[in-house]
Amino acid sequence: MSRAAGKLVVQHRSEGVAMGTLDAFFVMRCFGAVSPDDIRATLKCHEVLQTYRPEGSVSIIAVDPNSGFPSEETRRAALEVTRFTNSTTLSVSIIILGDGFWASAIRGVLTTLGFLGQPTHPRKVFRYEEEGVDWAIESIAESPQRYRSLLLAALEQLRPAATSPPPAPTSKAPPTTSRIPPSSKRRAG
Repeated sequence: MSRAAGKLVVQHRSEGVAMGTLDAFFVMRCFGAVSPDDIRATLKCHEVLQTYRPEGSVSIIAVDPNSGFPSEETRRAALEVTRFTNSTTLSVSIIILGDGFWASAIRGVLTTLGFLGQPTHPRKVFRYEEEGVDWAIESIAESPQRYRSLLLAALEQLRPAATSPPPAPTSKAPPTTSRIPPSSKRRAG
């Protein structure tokens, strides 16, 4: 008997990134500068994932268009963390959001690096959150009906407060109407 799907647990949030765990899924959203400390915070998520599913987990990383290129120090930290978590990472879904040259170029570079890097696990770059989430679920052989909406909601929940949609009103106030006075009749003539 399988356990019921859980919910997102936010493990780390900074000015440029938010990340959490949802069962055997690591979910991260980059929306600004990512620091080496942000990258090292992924190790806490790794520990949680190992407890939940020791045989391995899947990563879903969404990068918003306003996120910049990581610094050299951040890239070094990412390489160290990747080496440490590589043996229990089953696949990585990278979602580069946005239109235009920048987003397209980044998707192309990451796809090329994925082929050249010869990772020990599948890695794929996507344009849309839905595609990346669907592939991640499929790569871990989980039920799309069980996880798709939860993971899409998790990516939304990890958005920074500044770009999140405003909360829904809690009470229904009567709509205000403005009365525009009728226009005066024009004289024919």
